[in-house]
Amino acid sequence: MLRKALNSDFPKLCKYYKEFDENGIDLFNKGPFSNLIIYEDNDEIKGFISYSIMYDRAEIDFIYVEEAYRRQNIAFELMNYCIEDASHSGCYNITLEVNEKNDAGIRLYEKFGFQRVAIRPKYYHGIDGILMMKELKKSE
Repeated sequence: MLRKALNSDFPKLCKYYKEFDENGIDLFNKGPFSNLIIYEDNDEIKGFISYSIMYDRAEIDFIYVEEAYRRQNIAFELMNYCIEDASHSGCYNITLEVNEKNDAGIRLYEKFGFQRVAIRPKYYHGIDGILMMKELKKSE
């Protein structure tokens, strides 16, 4: 089940988020444009996506699926939700950065129509980041 994150989810999310940030606090302090969507099953958080919608564009901050639950279409459902939300919100595009060594992530993004638009040299602790973008058709 997909749902918006609640403050009560913070302790559960911190264990996942430490992969990205030492204290996990940034997940809940992204500001008024931020969205944090949880994939939950049987009261267990299996993944999440964090993204921002800023007027006419969207940016994906993080997408994460617990290792034991990967290859179960959870990331697909999270991405689909984000793209639909951005489209319904009138966004023209969605951008994200991905570590050049994250082959699974790159394949997922390309499956959704994201294209490589730039390289960010040494963006991930000495490893290049790839800036990717997906153009959206505005929904009527």
